[in-house]
Amino acid sequence: MTAQTPPMTHSSPTLPEPAQLRREFHLDGIVQGVGFRPFVYGLALSHRLTGYVLNDANGVTIGVQGSAAQLADFARKLKTLAPPLSRIDSFSQREIPQSDDPDFDGAFHIRASEQQSAATVAISPDQGMCEACARDITNPADRHHRYPFTNCTHCGPRYSIIRRLPYDRPHTAMAGFAMCPNCASAYKDPLDRRYHAQPVSCPECGPQLTWRLGSGDSLVERKEALQAAARALQEGALIAVKGMGGYHLMCDARSEQAVARLRQLKRRARKPLAVMMGSLDEAKLHVEGGEAEWQLLCSQPRPITLLRKKPSAELPPRTVPLSEDIAPGIAYLGVMLPYTPLHQLLLEACAIPLVATSANGRGSPILIQCDALVAELGAQIDGILDHDRPILHPCDDSLVQWAGGRRQTLRLARGYAPCTPSLKEAVTQSVLAVGAQQKNQLALAFGRQRIYSPYIGDLHSLPMQQHFEQTLDTFCGLYDLKPSTLVSDPHPGYFSHQWAKDYCAAEGASHLEVQHHHAHLLGVMAEHDIRGPVLGFAFDGTGLGDDGSLWGGELLIADVKGFERVAHLKPFRLIGSEQAIREPVRQLLGLLFESHTPDEISALDLPVICQMLAERINNLHQLWCLGRNAPYTSAMGRLFDAVAALLDLVDEPDYEGEAGLLLEAAALRLAPDAEPWPLHFEITESADGPLLIDWAPLIEELLARRNKVPVANLAAGFICAICELIVTLAERFPAYPVALGGGVFQNRVLMDQLIPRLESAGREVLTSEILPLNDGGIAAGQLWFAIHHLAEPGSTALPAVSES
Repeated sequence: MTAQTPPMTHSSPTLPEPAQLRREFHLDGIVQGVGFRPFVYGLALSHRLTGYVLNDANGVTIGVQGSAAQLADFARKLKTLAPPLSRIDSFSQREIPQSDDPDFDGAFHIRASEQQSAATVAISPDQGMCEACARDITNPADRHHRYPFTNCTHCGPRYSIIRRLPYDRPHTAMAGFAMCPNCASAYKDPLDRRYHAQPVSCPECGPQLTWRLGSGDSLVERKEALQAAARALQEGALIAVKGMGGYHLMCDARSEQAVARLRQLKRRARKPLAVMMGSLDEAKLHVEGGEAEWQLLCSQPRPITLLRKKPSAELPPRTVPLSEDIAPGIAYLGVMLPYTPLHQLLLEACAIPLVATSANGRGSPILIQCDALVAELGAQIDGILDHDRPILHPCDDSLVQWAGGRRQTLRLARGYAPCTPSLKEAVTQSVLAVGAQQKNQLALAFGRQRIYSPYIGDLHSLPMQQHFEQTLDTFCGLYDLKPSTLVSDPHPGYFSHQWAKDYCAAEGASHLEVQHHHAHLLGVMAEHDIRGPVLGFAFDGTGLGDDGSLWGGELLIADVKGFERVAHLKPFRLIGSEQAIREPVRQLLGLLFESHTPDEISALDLPVICQMLAERINNLHQLWCLGRNAPYTSAMGRLFDAVAALLDLVDEPDYEGEAGLLLEAAALRLAPDAEPWPLHFEITESADGPLLIDWAPLIEELLARRNKVPVANLAAGFICAICELIVTLAERFPAYPVALGGGVFQNRVLMDQLIPRLESAGREVLTSEILPLNDGGIAAGQLWFAIHHLAEPGSTALPAVSES
C-alpha cells in the first residue's frame, strides 16, 4: 500500500503596504458654489484617502495622501466626474513632502475657506431649479414642501447674491439669515447635496414672501401671500413679482386688457413680451418647435426661447388663445419655463400662462428694491409679490433661439452670465473692454481669466449709464482689479467710448480702439478661440467706419490684428441721421433719390410716400442734395428698414429690429406651393477699391412688382437675395473660413437658408452661439483684440487677400 502524499500548502507572503504619497491638486474655473468640495470629499472617502479640500480666492485646493494607484484614479475622476454645474479651466498637481500636518490624520477634512488678496475664481451664474429641488417642493414629507426659496448646490442664486470672494455664506446676501438646526446640519454634512449651498434655507429660517399693495404696504405673508398674488392674476390684475435677479411685471397672458395695461405702463407699443408657461406641455399648446428648441427651453438656465407661434386654428379645443398683443405682427413668441420654486408655485396656483417682463420704466435697468419699485411703478400696479432675500446685482432673463441648426444667444444674462471662458495664455496686465452703445456688456481679462458680464442694456439714459458703472464696480470689486488697458469703439458719441477716454486720462491707463464691425467678427473668433484670418460678413444697423461714414454691410478679411475691407453695400444717405432710423421712409427716400426725382417718387403710389406732402418730400430732397445731417451708410440693417417701408410693413418702428422681424414674418407667410420672387444684388468690380454691392436692381424690381406680387413672395425674395449674395461673395474668397457677425444674422429665415448653402459648398462657417452676435458681443471682440495687441504690440499685418 502506497503512502498517501500529504497535500501541498502555500503560505502567501505578507505584502508590504503600498508606499504612501502626498499630492496637492489645484483647480480653477467654476469650482465654487457648485458642490465641488462635497464631491471631492465623497471621492476621497471612496478612495480611502486622507487629507483636505478648501476653497480659496483662486479656486479649489486639495491635499491627499494615498498610494500611487489611488492618487492616479482620484485625479482621473476629479476631471471626469465633476459636478454638473462646475467647469475646470486649470488642473495642476504637485508632490508635497510628508509632514506633521494635522489634516493627514487618517481622515479627510474640509477646511475653512481662505481669503487671498487677488481672486481669480470664476463666479457661477444664477441657475434654474434642479430636478431634485423640484421634487422636494412637491413632497409633503419634505421640510421644503412648497417652500419658494428651496435650492441646493446644483441650483439657485449665485451671481445675484454675492458680495465678495470666496463664495461663502457670510459673503452673500444670505448672511443675515441664521440657519435652523436642520439647515445647519445639511449645510455641514459633506454627503448632503445642500452642503455649503450658500442660499440654503427652509420655511423655519429662510426668506419669506409678502403680498403688498402697489403703495408697498404689507397685507399678508408666506403661503397666503402666494395665494393672494395668484388670485389677483386670475382676476386680471397687473402685479410685480420679485424673482432671482429683479422684479418682473406679470399679468394673464390671455387677457387683452391686462396686456394693454402693461404696455401702457412700459411705454412699449409693440415690442414683444415674454410669456412664462407652467410646463413644456402647456408651451406646446401655443408654440411649435423642434427637439433642439424644446431642449433649449427646458435646459437648466431656463432662458427665454423664441419659438414659432401656432396658428389660432391649430390650438386644441377649449384652449384659450394668448393675447395677440403680446408679440404683434411677428412670427415668434418668447417663452420661458419657471426657473425658481417661487415661479413654479405661482404658476401652479394661478394655472394660467403669464406675461413676464422686466419691471422697469423705459431707459431704466431692471428694479431690484421694493422702495424703488414703489416709487417708479407702484401707482400703476395692483400689487407686489415681494420677499426679503436681497438682490445685490440685477440680472435680466437670457434670450436665445435656434437658427441655422445652431443655438443663437440674443441676450446673455441669467443662467449664462457671468460667462467666464479661460485663456490658454495669461495676459500681462488687466484689460477692460467697455462694449457698444446699445445692448452693452462688459468684458474683462486678467491672468488666464476672461469675464463677460451679464447684459447691461442701451446706454442712452443716465440710469443706464449708472448701471454700467455699477456693473463694472461689481467685477472690479470682486477681483480687486484696476484695469491698466481699456478698449472701446471709436465712435465719439458712445457713452462707453467717452467713459473709457476719461478713465484713461484720470488713471494713466492705455486706451485702444477697435472698429465696430471688426469687433463683431473678433467676437466670433473669440468664441472659437482663433486668431484668423476669416472671411467676415458684418451685417448690422450702423457702426462708425474708418472713413467716417456709417458701415454695416461689410465684407472684411480679418484677423486679431486688423482687417481689409474687400466689399460693402453701396452707400446711401440717412436723411436726418438718427431721425431716419426712427422714420424708415427717410431711408427709403435716401435710396430713391439716387435715381428718381421728387415728382417721380410722388408718382410711385407707395402707401408710405402717399401720406407725405409734396413739400416735405422736396425738403428732404434738399437735405439729401446738400448732405446736411444726411451721412452715408452702407448698412444692411438700414436696407431692411427701407425695404420694409417700401412693402408697407412698417411706418414708425417701436423698437430696434422691428422692420427685420416684420419682413421675416411676411416671408414666413409664403404659400407652401409658392416661390420667393427672384431678386438680386449686383456686384460691381472696382479697379483699386472694395467690391461694391449695388442694391439698385433689387429696389427697382420691388418697385415694379409691389402691386403685382404678394408681399410674402417679395419679402422672401429679399431674404433669399441676401443669402445668394453671401454665397456668391464667399465663392470669390475660397481660402478662408466664413464668419458671420452682426444683428442681421439674427434673421432665422436667412440663417436657415444660408448655413446649409455654405456648408454644402464645403465652407467652414463660424457663428456666435454662446456670445450674442448683436452688439452684446462687441465687448468680447474688443477684448480679443486687446489680448493679442498686448501679446504682440504694433503688429497689424494681414496675409495677402486671396480671391479667385
